[in-house]
Amino acid sequence: MSYIFSFSSRNSAFRFADAITAEGGMAKLVNAPIKTGSGCGLAVKCDDYKLCRDVLNFGQYANLREIFTYDGQTYKSIYNVSN
Repeated sequence: MSYIFSFSSRNSAFRFADAITAEGGMAKLVNAPIKTGSGCGLAVKCDDYKLCRDVLNFGQYANLREIFTYDGQTYKSIYNVSN
């Protein structure tokens, strides 16, 4: 299972991916899935949700818009800033 973190700012997406890598994780910049409202269309894909959650809690990522799970075929929203 992969997790996709969608941001409204390219800078936030790059900083988040760099922070995951700095903590020993594997992150990849990808296009944001489906429609995520306003934003840059850039997202970060990672398989380690616990690490990503820890990085999010430690950093300043106010531009996070949505988090998806991805099983290889379908995306499911598990967090949306509007909720």
